[in-house]
Amino acid sequence: MLTMQHVRTWCREFSGCHVSVTDEQRSGRPSTSADLVPAIEEIVHANRRVLLKELEEQFNLPYGTIWDIVHERLGYRKVCSRWVPQQLTEGHKKNHMGASFTHLHCFNDNGKDFLE
Repeated sequence: MLTMQHVRTWCREFSGCHVSVTDEQRSGRPSTSADLVPAIEEIVHANRRVLLKELEEQFNLPYGTIWDIVHERLGYRKVCSRWVPQQLTEGHKKNHMGASFTHLHCFNDNGKDFLE
């Protein structure tokens, strides 16, 4: 939520020499997860039953960071206590939807005879 304090701060910034609205380089801890993605992928690939808690302890990273790397960046999902890569692309999903609609139309046209 934008408050009067924020408005005043931005007015001071832009009335001076500040003309860019993009974020500038900040000091602080750099993201280390990009460097660790290949190492985590190697461990998950070698042991499909590895727990996120074990990865958390091994890499000394927060659970949320490990979860984000495994689920979002690597695309793995837990199936029957094993990590399985998510392999459905947008094309696969569209093909599945098309086939589902075709079957639905055939069922609507033929009723119970469609199943025979």
